[in-house]
Amino acid sequence: MDMPDISSELTDRELLQRADEKAERLLAELKQKVRVEAADVGTLRKSLTVTVPAEVIESHLQENLDELRSDALIPGFRKGRAPIQLVQKRYGSEVRESLKTSILGQSLLAAVENQGLEVLGDPLFRVATADGEKLMELDEALPHISLPASGDFTYHCELEIKPTFELPELKGIEVKTPTITITDDDVTAELTRLCKIRGRLEPLTTGGAEPDDQIIAAVRLVVEDKIIKQEDNVELAARPARLDGIVLEELGEALKGAKPGDELSIDCQIPEDYERTDLRGKSGRFEFTVHEVKRLKPLAVGALAEQYGVESEAELRELIRDNLEAQRDRLIELGKKEQICNYLLEHVPLELPEKLSARQTERAVLRKVIDLQQRGVPQAEIAARIDELRTTASAEVARSLKLEFILEKVAEQLAVEVTDEEINTEIARIARLYNQRFDRVRDSLHARGLLGQLTEQLRQDKCLALLMAQAQVTQMPPAESEG
Repeated sequence: MDMPDISSELTDRELLQRADEKAERLLAELKQKVRVEAADVGTLRKSLTVTVPAEVIESHLQENLDELRSDALIPGFRKGRAPIQLVQKRYGSEVRESLKTSILGQSLLAAVENQGLEVLGDPLFRVATADGEKLMELDEALPHISLPASGDFTYHCELEIKPTFELPELKGIEVKTPTITITDDDVTAELTRLCKIRGRLEPLTTGGAEPDDQIIAAVRLVVEDKIIKQEDNVELAARPARLDGIVLEELGEALKGAKPGDELSIDCQIPEDYERTDLRGKSGRFEFTVHEVKRLKPLAVGALAEQYGVESEAELRELIRDNLEAQRDRLIELGKKEQICNYLLEHVPLELPEKLSARQTERAVLRKVIDLQQRGVPQAEIAARIDELRTTASAEVARSLKLEFILEKVAEQLAVEVTDEEINTEIARIARLYNQRFDRVRDSLHARGLLGQLTEQLRQDKCLALLMAQAQVTQMPPAESEG
């Protein structure tokens, strides 16, 4: 059912101002009246039970209906003269649905503020579905949540919260400038990298899958002989990975040698932070039907030389050496920044969960994706590195998360921000590394949800640059640099 037309006398600005004022009034009221029960469900995780009193719901529901009645043009009645019972009968469900979203959002803000929590990311709402109780993002949970016809409104959610800590002294950090010499091995490694970047995936015609091959397969998650989830055309590799938040350390062995048409399976354990609370801790099984296997074919060195406008591999190697030497200052700066990162990590006592949640792990993974792309690492190597981070490199993931928390606080203390121009400049640089157009790289980052992470990475880089400007820098002897 369509909502009635609103008088053209109301401008968009007036509507937005009215909506903002209503949201502020609702939030202020909820801060006084909302009831919250909080419980720890692990390190840096909270479970909230939030109750909105019936009086708040009824008063705002009536306010919205009165407002609708005064502004609506309903056939058969002059503006503002339609009976309130008719307005409620025709549009009550739409008004209630709209109010539900406002109540959820504002009551959660009030609950978080009243509890003094610094929230990390979006909350997960616990809802009942046909498949059992699940934790969902707000947009997915909304269809499963309804305001009660009468009485209080209670809902449950889980939050990940930021750790609390004090920053160490940020001025005068001791930093040594390394001496870097470009070797023949460095040139060979860069030549290999460039050939991989410009290579292409081709269908495998003989033999079976190897760790760096791309495997396209249908995937099913089965628990207690019931298919919980299934998806077709999933991209996999024959190495450990995390699927649907579930770590599969034996996936490499299961998919090694796989060919199109193969049917494979691997047992799994549902983690304690899985979205469906009724499945947590249970044993399950992933089943795979392999559709296709592809292997990266690097660009030939001769073809790469032609793209660079040189006539031989020797000339190409010399050009690569010149480029690496031109990048040496960047490498030196990276080495100095790493020393500052180590200082911050050593001087900030920060506790993280023994078992990082899938969402926490993904934060570190996204940061690593951006870091590797900024270095121009081939996509196949990025995929392998990310699978490793999601499964076995727990120490590196924990280090990355700690550093992210610390630098976020540094950025707040130093009031560091990133401009759109700085973001676009970095996207252009990444595009040059991969020999792609700016718009394709930007669209790819956006589609994979990485633009926000790129912005955060640039903000952290600016923080490190400011700390470097205040650091106590000394030159490292060549012998010490080589060691």
